[in-house]
Amino acid sequence: MKRLIWIVLFFLTVMGSAASAQSRGSYFFENSLLRSKLNPAFAPKNDYASIFGVGSFNVDIASNVGLKNFIFPDGDVNYLFLNDVVPAEKFLSKLPKRDPYMQKRVETDLFGVGMKVSDKGYATLSLSLVENGKYVLSGDMLRYVKSSKSTDLRIFEGSSVSLAGYAALAAGYSHDLSSYVEGLRAGARIKLLLGLAAADIAIDKAGLQTGEDQISALLHGTGSLSGIRYSSDNGFAIALPQFNSFGAAIDLGASYRFPVDGPWLIEGVEFSASVCDLGGLKYRHTLSSLLLDHQFNFTGIGDLTGDINATLEQTINDIKAFTSIDPSEGDAFAYWLPASIHVGATALLTELNANIGLLYYHTEGHSNVMIAGGISPYEFLNLGVNWTFIGPANRLGFYAEFIPQKYLGLFLGMECASLSSNNRYIPVRNFTESISFGVNVIFGE
Repeated sequence: MKRLIWIVLFFLTVMGSAASAQSRGSYFFENSLLRSKLNPAFAPKNDYASIFGVGSFNVDIASNVGLKNFIFPDGDVNYLFLNDVVPAEKFLSKLPKRDPYMQKRVETDLFGVGMKVSDKGYATLSLSLVENGKYVLSGDMLRYVKSSKSTDLRIFEGSSVSLAGYAALAAGYSHDLSSYVEGLRAGARIKLLLGLAAADIAIDKAGLQTGEDQISALLHGTGSLSGIRYSSDNGFAIALPQFNSFGAAIDLGASYRFPVDGPWLIEGVEFSASVCDLGGLKYRHTLSSLLLDHQFNFTGIGDLTGDINATLEQTINDIKAFTSIDPSEGDAFAYWLPASIHVGATALLTELNANIGLLYYHTEGHSNVMIAGGISPYEFLNLGVNWTFIGPANRLGFYAEFIPQKYLGLFLGMECASLSSNNRYIPVRNFTESISFGVNVIFGE
């Protein structure tokens, strides 16, 4: 039996097209320039200014699925999970219990500056462009289409697409409170948000009917769009910013350095906690009540020995040919930022210029735990490795930062869930990747 489900391929295509805040590997270095993005209480030792567009660029993607969940090798041939060569038990055993999802965050600083404002205070100011996105696919639908032999129409819910792009003007301040409690520091950052474009679409009805050599799908969805225009000839396109979608958010953080006089060369432990992106935006409407209501019939493919990209492209074109969208004007809608929580503990090995850290962070409803080790062989160089062993996917990472007292500072951080990829450079295991880099001018004492 040859069968193909377009939603899975569309999901994989979207994942392949995607590329956090500052790299979490920087969290454990007290002289790191931009770790205050993770906790506004942190203050670097240098004053700095970001170079336009490259001062800080960060991409963070997380998912609970990858190619291994949908494509199965058999000798030299790869088969899509719907092919009869792939046993249903094998596919179902690899499917996660939660609905398959992919979330991403892309952030770049247009400019940024940080400087000491007193012996105890440190202030930051930045303007950033941010894109948040989350895609969810019904897991029950995948299980049904693989294992069910029924030809009856079955309705599924739970699939959705959420995207938001905005500019953030952020002003932060960190203050040393040691005069009240020795080792205590607190900080906050206020963000003014300007909405650029957003989409909030829910597939409230997805009906599937399996046949001997094809799948019929009935799709119905509604949603709202802002900053996007539509025409029957050209489809969707980004509209010019209308500067009528606004919002605000706040970051809060604290750190406490506890002195240790004991074994193992540990001279202090820094405890820290923060909550970031508490707030949201009100997007003015451009389009609303998007209606997708059509039936699609697809025959499958036998194996994946040909050009996968060409197959995906043809599938998407078939979907467009059978899909009509009925846009209408609607009301403004709210978008709440995906807030994040960080709780960390860092053991300071001062004599070795090294540290050992443990970090818990929670965002988009998913919890992660990272362990890290770092060393600063010179005052101007930070080197670290980390391992996230609890979360959507186990992943290894590294962090490197060059911080001279003057001129240019550089940093690069990366986390990867899978070192293996196919010939299209798509990770085989969970699609969970993170990369951060930046170039900043360092000045002051």
